[in-house]
Amino acid sequence: MALASESRIELLKKLDERRMTLSELSRELNMSKPAVLKHLDKLIEAGLVKKNEDKRKWIYYSLTFKGKNILHPERVKIILLLSSSIVSIIGAIAMLWKYAHEKAVYAAQNMSNNVTYGGNITTDASIHSFYYTSNTEFFNTSLSLAVIAAILLALAIILYCNKK
Repeated sequence: MALASESRIELLKKLDERRMTLSELSRELNMSKPAVLKHLDKLIEAGLVKKNEDKRKWIYYSLTFKGKNILHPERVKIILLLSSSIVSIIGAIAMLWKYAHEKAVYAAQNMSNNVTYGGNITTDASIHSFYYTSNTEFFNTSLSLAVIAAILLALAIILYCNKK
């Protein structure tokens, strides 16, 4: 309802440039002050514009976060992509740390499990098989998370560059 009027959309675009007074908006849009005030009241009611009353005699109007998001929806996409990529990077780092930790633990266990009988070293093949399978899964998961993070970052950069 608040964006049903072309005049209100123009008001939002003007306020996107900078905060303005009623007189400035009236002059910029070639509209009467009562008409601009009526549109501003609707936009304030919708939460798209806020009224900034300073201690001075001037009352400024500016866009709210919600109003900026309506004019620039690509910003929300970029923020979502960047936050998703950060989560993926953290997951990849955690999985790589777990991979390295388990590799160190396995190496320590392998050294203590090797027993020498008459010059022959015997090892437990099942431990080696379990270690290899679980560490491969951790490594593949961390690699997948890192690839997802790279893709999300690339998408965010492309969206940001296309915006300009």
